[in-house]
Amino acid sequence: MLRPLDSDSPHEIGPYRLLASLGSGGMGTVHLAVPPGGGTADLVALKTVRRDLEQASDFRLRFRREAEAARAVRGPYVSALVDAAPDAERPWLATQYIAGPSLEEAVDRRGPLPVPVVRDLGTAVARGLAAVHGARLVHRDLKPANVVLGATGPRLIDFGIAQAYDATALTATGVMVGSPGFMSPEHIAADRSVTGASDVFCLGAVLCFAATGHGPFEDSELAAIVHRIAQGRPDLSRVPEELRQIVTDCLHRDPGRRPTTAELIRALDTSSAPDRPGVRPAPAPRVFPWPDDVRELIGTYESAAAAALAAPPMPRTAPAPAPLPAGPPAEHPAGQTHAGGPAGARGRRRGLAVAAGAAVLAGVLTAVLLLLPDDPARRTPGDSRATPERSAGASGGATPSPTPSPRTAPIAASKMSDFGPDALDRTLQPEDWRPWAVSFEGPGAADDCALSGDVLVCRLRDEPTRQTRLEARDASDGSRLWSYPAEGEATSLLGVGGLDVDDRHAYVTAADGEGFEVLDLSDGKPVARLPGRTGYDPSVVRVHDGRIFTSYAGGAGAGLAANMLFRAYDADDRTQVWERVIPWAFPPSLDIVGDRVWLTGSQATFTLDPETGKTLAEAPWNCDRRIRGALYDACNGRVVDARTLRPVGNGTYPGIPEAVSREGLLLVEGDGRRAGSRYIAAVDVRSGDERWTVPWTRGDSVVVAGDRLLAFGGDGVRTFALADGAPGAALSTVRNWPLEGGTAGSNVQPSVVLVSGGAYFLAFGDGTVMTAPVP
Repeated sequence: MLRPLDSDSPHEIGPYRLLASLGSGGMGTVHLAVPPGGGTADLVALKTVRRDLEQASDFRLRFRREAEAARAVRGPYVSALVDAAPDAERPWLATQYIAGPSLEEAVDRRGPLPVPVVRDLGTAVARGLAAVHGARLVHRDLKPANVVLGATGPRLIDFGIAQAYDATALTATGVMVGSPGFMSPEHIAADRSVTGASDVFCLGAVLCFAATGHGPFEDSELAAIVHRIAQGRPDLSRVPEELRQIVTDCLHRDPGRRPTTAELIRALDTSSAPDRPGVRPAPAPRVFPWPDDVRELIGTYESAAAAALAAPPMPRTAPAPAPLPAGPPAEHPAGQTHAGGPAGARGRRRGLAVAAGAAVLAGVLTAVLLLLPDDPARRTPGDSRATPERSAGASGGATPSPTPSPRTAPIAASKMSDFGPDALDRTLQPEDWRPWAVSFEGPGAADDCALSGDVLVCRLRDEPTRQTRLEARDASDGSRLWSYPAEGEATSLLGVGGLDVDDRHAYVTAADGEGFEVLDLSDGKPVARLPGRTGYDPSVVRVHDGRIFTSYAGGAGAGLAANMLFRAYDADDRTQVWERVIPWAFPPSLDIVGDRVWLTGSQATFTLDPETGKTLAEAPWNCDRRIRGALYDACNGRVVDARTLRPVGNGTYPGIPEAVSREGLLLVEGDGRRAGSRYIAAVDVRSGDERWTVPWTRGDSVVVAGDRLLAFGGDGVRTFALADGAPGAALSTVRNWPLEGGTAGSNVQPSVVLVSGGAYFLAFGDGTVMTAPVP
């Protein structure tokens, strides 16, 4: 999908205003752009050429020649070249922007297409090839990534200009760039006489992929792919019978034995009249018969393009540095780049790109591996909201599943300080994630948030009224999903609290003060109620490993006020598993530490067995924890193992930690100043040794993510290596970061910090919530 412009992106190129980034490809960088006064129908994919190519002696000549030829290609099944400037200081070209996913993305995320749709798709692409060939061009890189699915039908992209790049690369380096598995035998052999028959071969491979989700020469080894293509050994066993002969004919080793585009059109669409190369293709239907789930995917692209067009123009002054994109989008060598993101749990589909020179004839091949996006959890046709299972609970345990699930991002919650080893894994970002910033609706600011898959839930507190409520946002784009309680619904004096989430639900104290509410994470509607008890006020809820744990504060009239109630429920059927009344305990202290329930009170600290509620460890002191789920803590003048409550290390007391790593580093404020600055010291819990220090401003949030320490504060985002404190990337100025006193002020310190999928999610006291990539 679209991503914000990089900090060094120009505002305009030629007559076009840049709106967003589409990614990078073999020839250069691609942007979504619009001409003066243009609307959605005028959007273009504008590509600037790589610096090394523009310096090549013959590239501009080839670029100019191919651009002029490509201008002649018109039709409803090609993304036409709109404009080009081969003589500009940095050459560029603009093609029609098609709002929709590539065929590769659609099949990877929604599954193979039905046979009738594959027929219509093949007919359209064949007509597009006929238009390209009629302009005396050869596409040379037809593959699923270069077929874009628009609302009115598929469009071919990246034709014509790719030939200028291809020829320049061949002249300069002796290699030819292509995509193995979707290359013809003559292209692999670096045959300079590649003709339109090569495109027909590639179309056969594309049809096989559309119908089965697999290419006909797919193999784990690059050499095996090349050998199978050269020997003419496609695997068509999964191709539906109605399409198998057509695909077989296209994949013939001999270019002269392959059908022409006109013959393909007649075979795929028996209702159409014969077409000859160069004849304008029949007009596209007004509505193409895409399956509902593909049409839904197209709609997300259309909405994103409309939003980018509606956004105010960038200021003419130099823009503030912006976060880098979360990961490399799919590459398209000469035209439009689509960077679609998979669902909350995203994997990576490993694609192959090959550079093959004339030496291929002697068996020499050079390979380059590229990573292309994928969603391993494909949705079946008609299932437009299939969502992979997420881990159940912020404390780390996952509810056992009867069937294997794709790898998912751990649930993240504020007040945690170590977001886990996968926190910087960009493949686990929410579907179609991009940086965004919004304001919560109504008064109040977030004081507690939790992230589960693609849903961010925050508790908002309005200080003047002391009321609290929940608001959920789509973690991909910041759009509002739901709020609780619903508008106009009565609430208790205490509002709502005790927020936690798992893979399906949000848990919170009920708005009416009677027990706890279980909310559907997708729409916020209550699905169950965990009952309260007369004389007790619900306080905190935590969910972990198939159990829901709740705490209640005892009130006057029901036993002693110091008697506090704790319960555990089964997360599936919500039956009560155990209950305990513990005198003098603090209900808000309820936490999960490793595999134990943790709580403290005025006279003792406990850990309980989550299955039975029985006390596993008890210490005669209070430990006022500020960090959720931390395995170590510093309290009562000692460092302790939070599970066993036993002292750890040599008895030193470094101070109250700002963060604790799961590997055993306490991040504490140092004593005094070093190099004129306050600092954070990393102290080993076992030895008590100070490992390293980093500069710090009091009030800045420090958290651990993967192998890094991240600091968020008035000076932006700073990163440090967890191993030795070495400084890493930093962003001192970030777009959308709230400022004190308006535009002239300094950055505000965030009140809530979450890290997941290589991105950070921040909330601020003015009601702003934002997300951007970790630098």
